[in-house]
Amino acid sequence: MGFGILFTQGQISGDPHQVLTEILHQAETADRLGFDAALTTEHKYSDEYFGSPLHLAYAIAARTERVRVGTSIAIAPLYNPVELAQDAAMLDQLSGGRLFLGLGAGYLPEDFQTVGVPWAGRVQRFDETVRIIRQAWTEDRFSFAGDTYRFEDVCVQPKPRQENPELHLAAWSAGGLERAGRLGDGWISNALISVDTMRGMADAYRSAAKAAGRESKVTAIRFCWTAPTREEAVRDFGDTAVAMARTLWEYGAIGDMPEVTKADEITLDALCEDRFVIGTPDECARSLKRYQDEAGVDDFLLIFRYPTGPELPKVQAAMELFGREVIPEFRS
Repeated sequence: MGFGILFTQGQISGDPHQVLTEILHQAETADRLGFDAALTTEHKYSDEYFGSPLHLAYAIAARTERVRVGTSIAIAPLYNPVELAQDAAMLDQLSGGRLFLGLGAGYLPEDFQTVGVPWAGRVQRFDETVRIIRQAWTEDRFSFAGDTYRFEDVCVQPKPRQENPELHLAAWSAGGLERAGRLGDGWISNALISVDTMRGMADAYRSAAKAAGRESKVTAIRFCWTAPTREEAVRDFGDTAVAMARTLWEYGAIGDMPEVTKADEITLDALCEDRFVIGTPDECARSLKRYQDEAGVDDFLLIFRYPTGPELPKVQAAMELFGREVIPEFRS
């Protein structure tokens, strides 16, 4: 089982230079502690997120030696697919073959409006982008004729250092899960779905992958905080994490809380029940084992820091405790 770190900070976090510098420090900490990945994400319009995930991933690659680097996720329809393939291949070369490319179709029209890409047709753009990237990485020269994109006799250089790097596709809908199984090498979950919801989605994804003759891999994104006591975890993690969960609910990113009619009805107790990984190392390990046993999760991407905190020293301390006492429980 792998454990990665996912960075979600943005403009609202503070001075951009300082925040980006602290992300690099956090990535170095993950590299030292034995985490498997240090990944970036994006929204194009939001104060909560930075909008250039591959640029940040280049910097992380330069400051680390062993973690996988890249995106979870980049919003694929917002990019020229040939440029995306080339930029990701360059990251793979610069990092010595450590690329992790996670892609999503996007779920907020504002992201598309910000860069002038039509919201309509985004699913087709996403589907074609995945296929174009694979051709760009595996064929010396290629042509492509789809409903959205057409390329003639294109050559992408450099090719990735890895042989045909994996593509991990995020999805929440039935159609998205089918695409992840049909086109991807892995599925990335929503960060705040319950265990039961994740189980159903994972089963649908694995079924689609099997039907397409592909291997499957389930990567779960989870908010995480490890502390010597549960009381300390709640004190240091609770307010900022609940604030972020409420923001994501307002974005429409939490669809399996029918009892919630407005954001301030979301409570820490409800989130801790089966959506957050929070508490002592033993409590966190039990939560992770539940996802592994009940939903068949293969790997985790953990969010330790949010746009409003906690501050970096506390984040690094929580990561240290997780790396020292939780990760070894899953590696024999």
